[in-house]
This record gives sequence, structure tokens and C-alpha cells, in this order.
Amino acid sequence: MALRGIRFCKECANILYAREQFDNEREERRLIYSCRICDYTEKAVKAEDNLVYHRQVRRLAEHVDADYKDYPLDPTLPRTFDIECPRCGYNEAVFFHAETESGESGMRLTYVCCNRSEERACGYSWQT
Repeated sequence: MALRGIRFCKECANILYAREQFDNEREERRLIYSCRICDYTEKAVKAEDNLVYHRQVRRLAEHVDADYKDYPLDPTLPRTFDIECPRCGYNEAVFFHAETESGESGMRLTYVCCNRSEERACGYSWQT
């Protein structure tokens, strides 16, 4: 199965990554696609398969508006029941480290209210 620009391993269905293979006998380099999980490889044979796109980010965005309302649904985030939401008073919140909202250097602890009740869904986020 292949989507445009993305190739998948025929053994384990993970993404195949483009890499260069050097042929010592012919002294030439060849583009292949390889799986990082199961060592499956395939040659890039079509002309369009030989295109590799590389994008490098040269600078970071100055400010990204964060919408944390869905964070309480993430079971991998740590939770606390010892802090009260400043907006609705609910006593459960998820928390994580994030850049400060004011643009100061460093990271601060960010909390997101877990109140998801139909009548008072909150999702308010604040930093300490």
C-alpha cells in the first residue's frame, strides 16, 4: 500500500524511510527505502520514487495560540486533584510543562481544567 509520497513496509506496515546505499562493486550510490523496525528494504525504481524532499526549519514561530481544551481527554498526561480551577472551582486538572504565555524565556507548569460536565464544561488553562 502506498500513498502519494509515503511508502509503507510490506512486512510490518510501518513507514519506510529514504536512505542512501553505496554499491562498492559499481562505486555508485543508490536510493532505497528501508523500515526502521524490521530491516525490510526496497529499491527506488521509478523516476518519481527517486525524489527525496527535505525541509529544514530555520526559525521557530514567535507565538503559537494553544487550544488545550482536549488535553483532559489524553490519558497519558499526569493529573492532580489538589488544585482548584480559578474559573469554575473544579478540583481536577491535567498538567504539563509549556512555554510561558508572556513570551519569557523558560518553561512553566501549565494546568488545564478537567471539568467536562454538560452544563459547565470548562477546559480553562492557567500557568504557575
